[in-house]
Amino acid sequence: MIATSHEPTAPAFAIDIRLARMDDIYPILGLHREAFADKFGAAFGAQGAARGIEAMAEAWRRQGVSALRGMFVATHEGHVIGTISLRTWEMSGESSAAAELAFHKILGIWGAMRSIFALSLLDHQIDRNEGYITDVAVLSPFRGRGVASALLSRAEVEARTRNKQFLGLYVSSTNIGARRLYERFGYQPYRTRRSLLAGLILQQRVWLYMRKNLT
Repeated sequence: MIATSHEPTAPAFAIDIRLARMDDIYPILGLHREAFADKFGAAFGAQGAARGIEAMAEAWRRQGVSALRGMFVATHEGHVIGTISLRTWEMSGESSAAAELAFHKILGIWGAMRSIFALSLLDHQIDRNEGYITDVAVLSPFRGRGVASALLSRAEVEARTRNKQFLGLYVSSTNIGARRLYERFGYQPYRTRRSLLAGLILQQRVWLYMRKNLT
């Protein structure tokens, strides 16, 4: 999932971008709850976001540092204001058993089934040569001020360091601001994904997979 807006290519104020840490869990999840309200609502229900955050926090704690592997945070004056994740093929083999157990513990069997299903609607099989971008989110007071651009630049540096040949991401076809931002960074529409289930559950049926070649 992606939550961004039209913005300049450089931050208009001082930010620091670093790897996410375990003590960032709740600031990250609070940010994602705001940025991805549709996803949280679908996964946990209109009144269940707080329990959803606890379930995800428990899942991340059980997985340990591997849960935040590839995630970067943007901070301003010590506070997390943005996130981005770079997923690679090497990370895709990690077990989700710990996450499922955490969801069962907090949400119960049916709640866990519902949430896991909703959160996996846009699962993507990552290519060996791909750096897959997700979790692009910025707190609302800081949107349009260059934070997402800085995060995208940092993720691209990491992908090049890992010798990936291209970057890929999904964006809703109706998120015009995000699409324009990605196009300015060199991403181009590569294929269209239509999902009736995503339309029913996330209220977004058509998604664009965009790619940027790094070679």
